Amino acid sequence: MSYLRISQVAKILKVNTRTLMRWDNEGKFVAHKEPLSKIRFYDEIDILNHEVWFELRRKHKAHLKKLDSIRKEVDKFVVTQPLEFGANPKFHKLEDMKKAYDALRDWEKEEKKITSEYGKLPSGFKAKVDPET
Repeated sequence: MSYLRISQVAKILKVNTRTLMRWDNEGKFVAHKEPLSKIRFYDEIDILNHEVWFELRRKHKAHLKKLDSIRKEVDKFVVTQPLEFGANPKFHKLEDMKKAYDALRDWEKEEKKITSEYGKLPSGFKAKVDPET
């Protein structure tokens, strides 16, 4: 089993070393410590799995941010208020509706793809990153 120093882990995971120290103190991301010097070391395989997970999380968060603007566009085409007597209904261009709903469908496909990538992580890994499940 090979180990990595905290500075190496910080580079791989793209976080600050102080963040790793805080996570270790809080019990979120526990390091192996040398008994005398208290120098933190991390298991290389575990870090590589976390690297994949961190990248997936970043990708997923960026993907979720896109949803609000897509939903706002789709909601323009959903009738939510009844028409008043004598009011003319508003008609939308079919191309605009198709574009909005295609964007939503594409977003959903990408969402399924991203969530399926979480399943490619080793078994038992989810318990490490989310112990409450």
